[in-house]
Amino acid sequence: MTMFSSLWFSPTELTGTNTANASSTSNVAVHTFSGQSLGAVDSTRIIAVAVGMGDNASDTGSSPRTINSVTVGGTSLTKQVGAVANLTIENFRAEIWSGYVPSGTTADVVVTMSGTIGTSRGVGISVHSLIGTGEVTANATATDNDVGSSSNPLELDVNTQNGGYVIGYGVSFKTAPNTATWSGVDELTDSMTGNIAQTAANYSPSSDETPETITLTFTSGSNGQAGVTASWFPV
Repeated sequence: MTMFSSLWFSPTELTGTNTANASSTSNVAVHTFSGQSLGAVDSTRIIAVAVGMGDNASDTGSSPRTINSVTVGGTSLTKQVGAVANLTIENFRAEIWSGYVPSGTTADVVVTMSGTIGTSRGVGISVHSLIGTGEVTANATATDNDVGSSSNPLELDVNTQNGGYVIGYGVSFKTAPNTATWSGVDELTDSMTGNIAQTAANYSPSSDETPETITLTFTSGSNGQAGVTASWFPV
């Protein structure tokens, strides 16, 4: 008689790392962030890029701009989540894009807008490496915006799993100083690009939460804010 034993397989933990952060105050349509660190090479590696931007349509004389594409070393990423705060002539976006980029320890990150974005707005990025057996598509996402004290702080609760990885990003329109405070995740960056406050965060969960409570508060009021989170589960 042949005996069979049951084998229990636990999910493979994702190793998530913030590898680079950069910003630009230029008003051009194509922003090239040269030589950004991607971390260790791995055949399973996903690169996720969080992007924040502001647009002043009164400068450009046209409709609010959108983020058309994000590439890493020529590889096109896929948009996972996006939030926008639209104040008629002002437009603020936070988005997270991701894709398989298994090779290379550094690469140019190129963010292409639908047109020039006006003065004193700028673009920020936060680059993350996810190594394991995860998938490009985030398992859970959340968005929030504020166009006049309708949501302050931003509520960005997202489901998590032990061994996964969470990325958060937010933008706020207000002149400096304008700093951000995150709860539920770990703050990574806090900077200004012109009149736009930009902030990034990450988190490596040690438990399953449905959801993980995440908030984002900017110190200088709520004159147009947008925030996003994306959560990847182990597989």
